[in-house]
Amino acid sequence: MSNSDLSTLSLLSWIDVARRLSVVPMRMPPFSSPDCPPPGLIASEVFWTGLILTLEDSSQVDVVTKWMEKIFGTWMMFVDGVPFIKLDGPSARPLLSVSFEFIGESHAKKMYRPNASLEGHRVYTIDYPNRECSLPAVVAFHSVKGGVGRTTAAMAFAHNLSDYAGSTRPILFVDADFEAPGTSYLYKTRKPNVNVSLEDLLALAHADTSKDLSDTVDFVAAQMLDQRIGNMFVLPVKRLMDDLTGFTIRPEHLVSARRNQPYLIVDLVRLLAKKLNCQLAVVDLRAGLVDVALHFLTDPSVERVFVTTPSGQSVNALSGMLKTLGNIESQTGSSGRQPFVLINQVPRVHYDDPVFRGELQARLETLADAAFFTSLSSGKDQSSEDAPVLDSSLAFGFLYHVSDLILSADDWDAYLKDLDRTNFAANLKAEMEGWASSRFSAPEVLIENQVTAPERSEACALLASFSGKLEFAETVSEVQRPLITPPLQRLLNDFVQNPPVTVIEGTKGTGKTLTFRYLVEQETWKKASAAMGTEVKPSFDGGFLPVLGSVNSSENMQELLGAGRARIAGILGTNAGLFSSTTAAIRNGLSEKWGVSEWTDFWLESIAKAVGVDSWRQFVGLAQTVDGLRPIAMFEGLEEEFTNPYTDVVQADALRALLREVPIRLREEAGRPVGILVFARSDMVEAVIEQNVQQFRASYKSYALTWRDLDIQELVVWLADNSGAMPGVWTPAWRSRLDSEREADLRSIWGLKLGTDAGNEARSTEWVIAVLTDLTGRLTARDLVRFINQAAFASKDQAAIDRLLTANAMRKAVEYTSKQKVDEYPKEVRELLPIFQKLRSISDLATPFDRAEAAAKGIDLLELNLLEKYGVAYSDEGSFEVPELFRIGLNMKRKGARPNIISLTRKARERAKI
Repeated sequence: MSNSDLSTLSLLSWIDVARRLSVVPMRMPPFSSPDCPPPGLIASEVFWTGLILTLEDSSQVDVVTKWMEKIFGTWMMFVDGVPFIKLDGPSARPLLSVSFEFIGESHAKKMYRPNASLEGHRVYTIDYPNRECSLPAVVAFHSVKGGVGRTTAAMAFAHNLSDYAGSTRPILFVDADFEAPGTSYLYKTRKPNVNVSLEDLLALAHADTSKDLSDTVDFVAAQMLDQRIGNMFVLPVKRLMDDLTGFTIRPEHLVSARRNQPYLIVDLVRLLAKKLNCQLAVVDLRAGLVDVALHFLTDPSVERVFVTTPSGQSVNALSGMLKTLGNIESQTGSSGRQPFVLINQVPRVHYDDPVFRGELQARLETLADAAFFTSLSSGKDQSSEDAPVLDSSLAFGFLYHVSDLILSADDWDAYLKDLDRTNFAANLKAEMEGWASSRFSAPEVLIENQVTAPERSEACALLASFSGKLEFAETVSEVQRPLITPPLQRLLNDFVQNPPVTVIEGTKGTGKTLTFRYLVEQETWKKASAAMGTEVKPSFDGGFLPVLGSVNSSENMQELLGAGRARIAGILGTNAGLFSSTTAAIRNGLSEKWGVSEWTDFWLESIAKAVGVDSWRQFVGLAQTVDGLRPIAMFEGLEEEFTNPYTDVVQADALRALLREVPIRLREEAGRPVGILVFARSDMVEAVIEQNVQQFRASYKSYALTWRDLDIQELVVWLADNSGAMPGVWTPAWRSRLDSEREADLRSIWGLKLGTDAGNEARSTEWVIAVLTDLTGRLTARDLVRFINQAAFASKDQAAIDRLLTANAMRKAVEYTSKQKVDEYPKEVRELLPIFQKLRSISDLATPFDRAEAAAKGIDLLELNLLEKYGVAYSDEGSFEVPELFRIGLNMKRKGARPNIISLTRKARERAKI
């Protein structure tokens, strides 16, 4: 809760005064904020009798008083120059006096201490410990409300843990729920005698005079050798489970005894796990904001898992917890590790509803984005090199309600079997694997395919050169075997007995020309199928006959397609027609304003004339004389001849005839003697198929060139392998590898995170996909290839020991990719051209912006709707956010707090149901 949240809360008593002061940041600049106390204010202490402010000297009274007026507003008043705070409760003291105490200049700072209670005493200059992540990792499971399945999730997580970490080393499980110790009760069914407990650990450490507490740790570790069950050491909360009167020693007692170690309890658990040679420790915390929980939840070195149900009460309680943790982060100027939020016990009907899940996730993520501390400046414009690279505020998982676990066994072994039998453990593993594997991979395992330092520069150069050549398929001298994505795989597998009659739709940059070129280079459907390793061989040759292609931009392309025509003509004993004759006939049809019927006849005749045959009927008869030929007519590069089908009726009719009427005519031919493949841009399909466009698209949906996250990931690895930068990293079976194996390959290319593995920077794979995705959830291969080209080129001269591409080079590559995208996209979506021109001419429109700001700059409602329709902007409650893919190219600044691009992409995809 911030001061702005409290500003509308009445001050009924001195408690409210203490509460308002409790949210003031405790650290000084560089972790500054508008509410940061002025220099010279040491502490404050409030009682029912008054508020005492401790200052260095009297010269600071005026500046501190002005600061107090800012904090308390009109509740602050002066009587004869003496400050008071008005109280609104039924009190005998309607005014709380404010007095000052001077102690002289002091450089001493008090060590920070986690505290779950509201205290009247506040210190504003503190020392905060340096809490670097160290091994073994500590994972704390917490819930604000009880009964949400926190202990069940913690047990299942520990049960799965050896799979996450890739190690057979044991796990330390600590039951820290001293009021409802579920795991401790389960443990006693397996091993009735408890040698040592968490309560004992705290009590022994409190009396331990050794600096490193080694005596306590050694003793407890020795006692715990008998408390191992399978791969898990268990530290119950108490030895006497019938006594739940609370801890004999409180956490604050232990911390007070070691004033310079505020996170001593966490350190004890970590030291114990290390002594027992555990890979990590799992701690099941007490529900609610209690002191033991706060020690783990506010320690930046601890991994946090919050368990909740989707019920309103539980979600609201978690929201309050996230705000509280954000307030503590802001006070201390230190952000914690990215928490994992497990939304458990979701009714199946809601679990299967992506809208429900997306809205719930967006609600919590938006709250966390606003609440959690970030050291990035929020008030300054950031350059493209400072594009947001922080990890998402929260990671999420969803589990549906498992009624069988309500009556789960009260026996340790039977309980674990229930977790497996109900698939709870397996489902939890699937939901948490991405988050967990990035944190708990065994440190002794080297990253596969790691490039040694002397080879990095050469490898980057190879990758840059190769990806640069693939940016435009029209100009490549020879196309290698392309990456077989599911649409292409389905295309080649689905047509075995008859040649395809298919429209292959895709946005600009999805690989239409590359696929077209490669197929033509293979000469026949049968050869293409064999080259791509399809399981069943076609029963026909299916010679490719290029009728139209992108010949204007490349002499190589024109020669290739001419050779394709000549090959089919040679088989039929005719002389191939010229491309110029086809394009001249198209221009003639446009000038004579043909209708759909005339265009349909023209397209069929164009297929025939491509091999020097005068009529369609003659061509079909001739093709049937060659056993197994069954040629496949190929059409690509339609945008070169039909530049404006959006408003030109004749152009629209021409495309409508090719996309809809010609396939119907070919299917009517007995025995399907001729096939057809039409590569068409999505915007052109939508423009000319005015009725039942969704039904039309459904017919060819399986072959549409769409790119999913896994496709993009595989393309990166394919580029690294085929360029020679990292030979052997990719195989045709790469998709079928384990998630951890695929992640290791990607880590060798661009690292786990855009920074150190233990840092708060975003995970590289998620970030790349987010910055290259528009806000309709679409990715294109060309954007990825461009990005890799620039990142590889810039990485040649930058040092890195654990990855091929450096984080700085990847951030910089976004700028080039965005500028190219903004130049190309309006050529595909003509409606955007005038809007983009307008946006690029505006020098002071920053994102996010609202409708009023847009209107003031001349952007009307229709234009905003078009920006949202085509994924250039995302509207959320009247505020429009522009993603990095377009923002930089449109010369737009950023304002306000950092945008969480990974979260933004996820919300956009949920809305689009991608």
